[in-house]
Amino acid sequence: MKKSVKIALHACFWVLLPLTITFYDWAGQADDFFGMASHSKSYLHILFQNFQSLFVRPDMGSNLFSLSNILGIIYNVFCEVIYPLAVFYLFYGYYTPKSLTKRGYRKYLVPGLFIFIVPFGVTSLLSTFIFSVNLGFYSFLSLTYVFTLFFSISGFFFFLLENWFETQKLARENLQSELALLKNQINPHFLFNTLNNIDSLIKSNAERASYTLLKLSEILRYMIYDTNVAKVHLTDEIRHIESYIELQKLQFVNKDLVSFNIRGNPASIQIAPMLFIPFVENAFKHCTDKSQPGAIRITFTINGKQVLFESENESDHSKAINKDEASGVGLNNVRRRLELIYPGRHTLHIKEENNTFSIILSVNTDEH
Repeated sequence: MKKSVKIALHACFWVLLPLTITFYDWAGQADDFFGMASHSKSYLHILFQNFQSLFVRPDMGSNLFSLSNILGIIYNVFCEVIYPLAVFYLFYGYYTPKSLTKRGYRKYLVPGLFIFIVPFGVTSLLSTFIFSVNLGFYSFLSLTYVFTLFFSISGFFFFLLENWFETQKLARENLQSELALLKNQINPHFLFNTLNNIDSLIKSNAERASYTLLKLSEILRYMIYDTNVAKVHLTDEIRHIESYIELQKLQFVNKDLVSFNIRGNPASIQIAPMLFIPFVENAFKHCTDKSQPGAIRITFTINGKQVLFESENESDHSKAINKDEASGVGLNNVRRRLELIYPGRHTLHIKEENNTFSIILSVNTDEH
């Protein structure tokens, strides 16, 4: 949901609330409620009176500038403006988002205690001048409880409503992103080159050809079947990348073309599938000197729930490279998927300098 739409919804809520209360007061003065006839005062007159009542001194019998009146006016503004706003946005912006990330009944304990204790504390704190107003302590306490309950529930449902709209939007965008991902999962050039290499190996090294065919089968199975879930084990994703690198290296004489390192333990990490492979494909496609050992350098560093992926490849501007549109689409798809799946929990830096093209992606997989 756009920020402007959220602001408009909140503005409508806070504007319609006093208008509705005024309508109730105005309709209550009619002789015929349904006909709205015989009003002694107009709707606008009552609306102005309700607004003006915020700043009218509560104790009409005392001096305007007495401490009792000043405190009473402050209490009016506090009870009818500041307190509702505070309760609403406390539940809207703090308690409700936190409750959705926790499990069990304990997540309702603090909001429940707030609704039960705070109204009593606020009323008790201000009781020194409440008694100068027509309503007594218990009447104001009841009113404060009603305000607290109403605005806490309103903040709660406002957040749920906006979250529902966001979830629906995210689901639609994620589906579109997944469809785009499926279109770019199987690189036709990679598939054709691998099949040609297997064809050559069948004559020279049948055992190696069989092994390569099995590796290709594993890659295709993983891409088509195993990635039809929201999260996969990072170990499976790394195994897929290793298989891809192994098949790519069949095309080149340089067996030390790729330096691949894993630091830390990826066993307990789950990650969105096919998140890193477009960067690996990009490194092979645009590496300008494939005869140099370690021309492509790929590293995974796992620290707790944080995954750091680094990819570097030699990139000489003086050498022409056939950069097709698919590579740009692939990287844009990854950017979009990161925004959808890991909003605020990832950083992506892509730069090209000193004849080196580098990608650094950091993903926080901890959802709490």
